Amino acid sequence: MVNMKKHRTYKIEETPNEKYPQMVTVIKGKNFTKKFISEEKAIIWIEKEAAEKLINRGNKKVKYELESIGFISEDSMAW
Repeated sequence: MVNMKKHRTYKIEETPNEKYPQMVTVIKGKNFTKKFISEEKAIIWIEKEAAEKLINRGNKKVKYELESIGFISEDSMAW
């Protein structure tokens, strides 16, 4: 039986082999899988992805708010 855990919206499945007995595979949906040498590394990657997503969303929100108060124009929204 394969041991599987969930972290955020990802599944972490144990997939050991001879060289890496602690190897895990991160799965999201049907089309995304990524392997890591340990569960710790997989969780770090998942947290990094979540942080980057939050930062990128915040960036768009700040641009919109600055534009809505007239601090920047639509022409300078390229940053």
